[in-house]
Amino acid sequence: MTDQPQLLVAARQGDPEALAQLVARYHDRVYRYGQRMCRDRFDADDAVQDAFATLARRPDVQHHPGVIAWLFAVVRNACRRLLRPRALERRRLGEPVADHDAVAALDPSPHQALERWRIVDTVHAAIAALEPSLREILILRDLEGMTGEEACRALAISDAAMKSRLHRARAGIRDRLRHLRDEVG
Repeated sequence: MTDQPQLLVAARQGDPEALAQLVARYHDRVYRYGQRMCRDRFDADDAVQDAFATLARRPDVQHHPGVIAWLFAVVRNACRRLLRPRALERRRLGEPVADHDAVAALDPSPHQALERWRIVDTVHAAIAALEPSLREILILRDLEGMTGEEACRALAISDAAMKSRLHRARAGIRDRLRHLRDEVG
């Protein structure tokens, strides 16, 4: 069974052979990414396992050509969930900070929180408005921090196509944000 959509359907239905083939196909790349994100082999194991288990349950991802990018996103989110308690603990334990002025307050004021939410929501809406091929390259390069070569491999596209899509995606975001800014005044 080598056809990716069939493989995903079979894995979702509980076929252990299909799940094994799916894991074999993507595991190395996803695991390396997990190790970079989590910075801990055990957390990376948990994050990658979570990603493949989630993939097996997601019918909406079956026919998506960017399944590898989706796996990276699931691993990234799992690593962030795993790292969040450690970051809070380090803050509470009083790790020395070189530049005290650069440290943001833990609890922003309600006005600051609302303003931050509005900005994030506006940017997310601008990203969501992009066509899928532009959105996925923007997410991989600018949000995931992948190199151009990694993004090309993840999406199975040429370097020229990646650069062109990334340029169009960034220009689209700029135009949308500029348009929204002009509307608001």
